[in-house]
Amino acid sequence: MTPVPAVPAWTDLDPGFAARLPDAHARLREGGLVVHRAVAQVVLHGSRGLAGGCRPDSDIDLSLIVDASPMDREALGSLLAEVIATTHGAWRGSVELDLVAVFDVRGCGLGCFDVVAWGADAVCPVGSGRDCFGAYKLQRGFGGFVENAGIEVRRMQPCLAVWRRA
Repeated sequence: MTPVPAVPAWTDLDPGFAARLPDAHARLREGGLVVHRAVAQVVLHGSRGLAGGCRPDSDIDLSLIVDASPMDREALGSLLAEVIATTHGAWRGSVELDLVAVFDVRGCGLGCFDVVAWGADAVCPVGSGRDCFGAYKLQRGFGGFVENAGIEVRRMQPCLAVWRRA
């Protein structure tokens, strides 16, 4: 079996991330965050992110933003499963990762994953902001595309990009 191409993202975490969220930064470094080469950006959200309020047992919510060139659904599903498996397989942290592979389906560039503050600018400029991006998960007995789940971008914000492909 050919090894999955991977990037040790923990070595290149955004420098501003450590200053803003030192505990989350330390956990991602210590856990050895690794991403598949198809990942363009890693975004932290949820209680260990800018929203705050995490408990000691809270997981780390990460969106792995994938540059997915047009391909058939089966090939895309295989790629996204590989993306998630790469990160999960390398993770050695004491806190669970909650990963979702995210891809652009509207051609909007997914700017909503760059909103770092609460407010009016967090509203989706393209549509309703509900179920407006592609998502794929492999966790807790579920595996596959997440569709028509009522996912609202505003509930994921604020977000913080903690790593970007150079």
